[in-house]
Amino acid sequence: MSTSVRRSIVVRRPVDDVAAVATDPRVLLPIIGGLGRFQELATDADGLGEWDLFIDIGSVDVGGRVVVERPGPLQLSWRAIRGTRHQLELTVYEHGEESEVVIVMSLQLAGFLLGRVAETLARGIMARHLDAGLQQLRHHVEFGG
Repeated sequence: MSTSVRRSIVVRRPVDDVAAVATDPRVLLPIIGGLGRFQELATDADGLGEWDLFIDIGSVDVGGRVVVERPGPLQLSWRAIRGTRHQLELTVYEHGEESEVVIVMSLQLAGFLLGRVAETLARGIMARHLDAGLQQLRHHVEFGG
């Protein structure tokens, strides 16, 4: 069983300006730091590669080792390779003269009944973290960081 959350925000800047921040993990992760804690491990010059990433779900941190990738110039993603199964996909779209940033995050917890209850609770917490992170990203891009 798994749960997924999708959130988006419009940023009043051109798509290239937004993508430069939103697809750079070394810039993005500190901006959306409320999501959890993270540590860069084995990465290339662009910060892509292995990170330890733990998401704050209430009083519990879930996560583990992830691989951060940039599938395209307007995208950033990560997927778990160890620990709690989770993944995130961030995409920046043109939205007229502005940009829209869309984040989809999925989480899978073990267990049948208890896992389902935990995923339901986690969904709301993840949504709040993503909303806050997107607001921080918007503020950083629109007003400078």
